[in-house]
Amino acid sequence: MSDSQYSDSAASAPLLTSRRGFIAAAAAAPLLPRPLLTPSSASAAPPSAPILAQPRLGAEFFLNRTETHDSVFHHLQRMAETGLTIARIFTLWDQVERERGQWDFSHYDWIYDAAAQNGIFIANTLCSEDPPGWMDQAHFYHAWKDLSNPALRPFSAIYLEQIVTRYRHHPAHGVWLLQNEPGLSSSNEPYVLAEFARWLEQQYGTVEKLNQQWYTRLRQFSDARAPEDPRSGGWSDYPSNLDWRRFRCDHLADQLRWIHSQVDKHHPGALTHCNPPGLTSNMPASGRDLWRLKPTVHFLGASMHAAWHFGMFPRADFGLAYAYCCDLIRSASAPAPWWVTELQAGPTVFTGNRPLNPTAGEITRWLWDGLGNGARGIVYWLWHPRTEGNEAGEWALAGPNGEPTARTRATRAVASVLNAHQDFFRVAQPIPARAAILYNRDAMLLYAVDGWRRPTDEIISSLMGCYKALHRAHVPADFIDTTALEAGQAARYAVLYLPYCYALSAKSAAAIREFVRRGGTVWADGLVCWKDEQGTTLQFPPGPLSDVFGFTVEDIQSVWEPFALTDSGDQAGELWRCLIPAETSGTTLRGAGGRPVAVERRFGQGRAIYFATALTYACLHRDDPRVVNWIAAPALEASRDLPVRLDEPGGCVAFHALQASGRSAAFLNNWGPATRATVHFPPSTRAVVDILTAALVPVRSVGAFAEVIVDLQEGATAVLLAE
Repeated sequence: MSDSQYSDSAASAPLLTSRRGFIAAAAAAPLLPRPLLTPSSASAAPPSAPILAQPRLGAEFFLNRTETHDSVFHHLQRMAETGLTIARIFTLWDQVERERGQWDFSHYDWIYDAAAQNGIFIANTLCSEDPPGWMDQAHFYHAWKDLSNPALRPFSAIYLEQIVTRYRHHPAHGVWLLQNEPGLSSSNEPYVLAEFARWLEQQYGTVEKLNQQWYTRLRQFSDARAPEDPRSGGWSDYPSNLDWRRFRCDHLADQLRWIHSQVDKHHPGALTHCNPPGLTSNMPASGRDLWRLKPTVHFLGASMHAAWHFGMFPRADFGLAYAYCCDLIRSASAPAPWWVTELQAGPTVFTGNRPLNPTAGEITRWLWDGLGNGARGIVYWLWHPRTEGNEAGEWALAGPNGEPTARTRATRAVASVLNAHQDFFRVAQPIPARAAILYNRDAMLLYAVDGWRRPTDEIISSLMGCYKALHRAHVPADFIDTTALEAGQAARYAVLYLPYCYALSAKSAAAIREFVRRGGTVWADGLVCWKDEQGTTLQFPPGPLSDVFGFTVEDIQSVWEPFALTDSGDQAGELWRCLIPAETSGTTLRGAGGRPVAVERRFGQGRAIYFATALTYACLHRDDPRVVNWIAAPALEASRDLPVRLDEPGGCVAFHALQASGRSAAFLNNWGPATRATVHFPPSTRAVVDILTAALVPVRSVGAFAEVIVDLQEGATAVLLAE
């Protein structure tokens, strides 16, 4: 492709000779598109796209400055030989426009052309938020510069036009990633505050209504400033802090929505994607609200790096951490497909929170667990090492020149089996879950103001502790957010979990009450519904849901060390004892002195289950089968008739299942010692084969199901395909 096609657009950019003139000429840029939460065209079901036609493996190909035409073609050939059919790239703005108006795509043309020759699709990451060096706005790329900046956005639009129009019809093009690991670094800049003022006007309507809530009085919305971070010390104005955090969630979504509008302008209907990081952190508090980001793209993915994101887990629980991340991003992207957009591929030394190199066994288990959960793509970070700067020599799947490693050989083995059974994987879907865990945005945002002094994030720890119990019990689970809850979508499930849901809005509480009244089971622990979304308390937990649970806590006793909840010597107690009145009916467990510590009560056609401590928080930090059972029991009961189930063993076997017409598959990844697994398939099952070894597995009929028994060695994987 020649560069002449870009002469008009490049020439149309304002010719500025000074930074002052540059800013002045760009100042007329309009504000970001509104309304904030109206889904763009990207929120529709993704169009038919070859890159999503079947599950694929891939890797980031980072364009080092040392690359040549021959080295690029060599690496893409090696990637294809490894079984990879996705090459993700960053089209770094500074690499294609080193000087203003001078565009050079030759090196990226090498990648696209080499990919086409090797049957590889390109996942092209756009970098419109990373201005080039000549603009003097960022110290380096990956700076997350704010696209509401009128000195940046017009030039970002030119960059996007250049990239999208160049590669939109290339046979190797697969999908546009709107931004790498979307995030915000801005705060009190004038253009951000202008967006904040408009957001506040949409929320309040009049300044008088805002002034009834905020400590600071405003004459007009444009007087608003970002509030002082509570971590700086002192008391904090909750309403303004919460408004600011909610605004940032919407503001980041607006950034992506604007990028999508530019892509769609030049490549109508093009497939779009993004990969938010930090799934094991309080994402809404950082502005990354998965359910706010979802409408901006056709499908979601995420970065999942053990060296960065699994710090609260021992290595033996990396399977649990990875499964949590997969189920969270799958739930947020549903019903659209989902990807693992970045998976740690090789050694970290100086980057990451710890030095780590995944073993071939870990790579194998991660791949099959993601594929078994329905991932349509798993993409490594990265293929071969970067040669300079941050991350130089680290993270790579292959050697510097594409040399094979134990990790590439493990990947090739998975890709070979995946390709051999694509007729199943193309159409198979995860078995629908009967249980859902509430991803409580309101509690997370409030906790960022309430709980900043705490050494760990108790909200996220409890969320993962709840997931851990269901994972240990081999129960499939979805996550739903508060918006989905308030829209009545919990009705799709038999059981709804509320781990550490200490803040719930009146609408959320009403939706929970209706869910139970109509026959659902709600499970909660500790301080459930103590506050509303603004941090207001009216009574002790469970507050406005006291009629559902059948009591109001008499007092909250703080406990500094873990304790036994009952006299059985369990390891269930954490953080507080919530004192349930002694006369409460429906008591299922009693603690010291006979006081109730767990209650189950009928309400309407459903039931409410409550434990009087931070049970899910305790479950994350300690392994106690009794605690797992107390949490997982209602979901297990609701899931007894699922068509594919793992009944044995407990512990460290990660289990997922897919089904298609007439066929189903069980995916078993053993992260613990050798064990024996018992899997139940539909009663019509006549043959089961482990597709990793091609070995037939004996099947016996046991009443209403077919049963197979598999011995799993330590670190082993089995993929059982049933006909």
